[in-house]
Amino acid sequence: MADNLNKAAGSESFASKFGAIMSMTGMAIGLGNVWRFPYMVGSYGGGAFVLAYLICVILIVMPLAIMEAGYGKLTGKGLMEAYEEATHKKTFSKIIGGFCAFVYGSMNFYFIAIMGTCLYFMYACLTSKWKTVDPATLYDLSNSHTVLMPVLTGLVTLLIIFVVYKGVQSGIEAVSKVMVPLMFLFFIIVIFFSLFAIDGIGKGYDFYLHPDFSQWAHPSLWVAAMGQALFSIGVGPGCVLIYGSHIAKRDDVTVSLTSVCLLDTSIATIAGMAMIPACIAMGLDPESGSGLIFIILPSLFAQLPLGSIIGFLVFAAIFFAAITSAIAQLEIPVATFMHGFGLSRAKTTAIIGLITLVCAIISAISTGFLDFWSNFSGNYGFIVTAGIGSIVYGWVYGVDKIRTNTLNAVGDVPLGKWYTYWVRYIAIPILIIIMANSLFPFLG
Repeated sequence: MADNLNKAAGSESFASKFGAIMSMTGMAIGLGNVWRFPYMVGSYGGGAFVLAYLICVILIVMPLAIMEAGYGKLTGKGLMEAYEEATHKKTFSKIIGGFCAFVYGSMNFYFIAIMGTCLYFMYACLTSKWKTVDPATLYDLSNSHTVLMPVLTGLVTLLIIFVVYKGVQSGIEAVSKVMVPLMFLFFIIVIFFSLFAIDGIGKGYDFYLHPDFSQWAHPSLWVAAMGQALFSIGVGPGCVLIYGSHIAKRDDVTVSLTSVCLLDTSIATIAGMAMIPACIAMGLDPESGSGLIFIILPSLFAQLPLGSIIGFLVFAAIFFAAITSAIAQLEIPVATFMHGFGLSRAKTTAIIGLITLVCAIISAISTGFLDFWSNFSGNYGFIVTAGIGSIVYGWVYGVDKIRTNTLNAVGDVPLGKWYTYWVRYIAIPILIIIMANSLFPFLG
């Protein structure tokens, strides 16, 4: 590139630093934070897992996210250009960049169907439906509803398509500046309500906030914490890179991504704080896996005064977390194929949006179809593309070039040579080990 600090022609930027941070936070925050994190806390000993997770985010994931966003800002376009800048192989870059973009976008094929279920439970909260139907049956009914769920899934998909069609500033940034703060607000309201309305809540907070350090002796806790941290922020596959490409030339990548990682971690810990202590205090099982959200929590709300309102706020916050992530999962293939093949945003969004709409509706009808894409893109696809991305950004192109050409060129907090060594020889190898272990388990 003639000037690595100049945006590539036709690229879009966030209008403000606040909007950039909210948009990237919305990209990072998803069901992994507000759905998976709380039940993993319950499964891995409460406070011991929370603290291990924080350590993994700060020492490993945050440096990787800063590197990836810096490389995105440097290249200024999509994944195809990013891979070509590093490898200088045009055909290879289009294939691998297109594959990574498709994999990340295909997460919406099953992801949006789960959001449809979340909308159904918002309705169930407002109508106190659990008073006539127990939550487990309610969850089964939501999954087997052959008319309502495809309709809800279709409506959510159309909303996501519209936001991405509107572009970075008028769509993604405008929505994120509203939904991300509301997400925090709703969970905080639930926490304050629980403090005064639930007897014995202190016992729950003791489980959540006081780590049993003997749990740290189990390698499985650290593997789970690192995997959750990597998946939560989303480093590697290209989402951080694409959103980094939208950072304005004048804005500091290091400060912005540090803020994003801390906000993403905050919403995960706040979501857990809104759910786990209450479950402990009321004798419900916090180790119930994914059923914590759609089965255990409604049982909790049914026992609380104003439980319908509190339940609605929780599911609304979960929905906001999911939709901002789903927007990112559509933006990544749109930005990649738009720039890679010289298409307009409207045309690219229409094509990829239509594919997403059809697949999401099928997932709402077919459990087998949903499970296939959940396994392919959410498990294996994400893992493989994250490993490929970290190697290309940090080793093939070079983390030191990103540090000097982008991160320190416009930055209030210059990073020293130590950052290069840390990312190259510590953070990237750990990411690759965790990803390899997810495919072929060899760590305890």
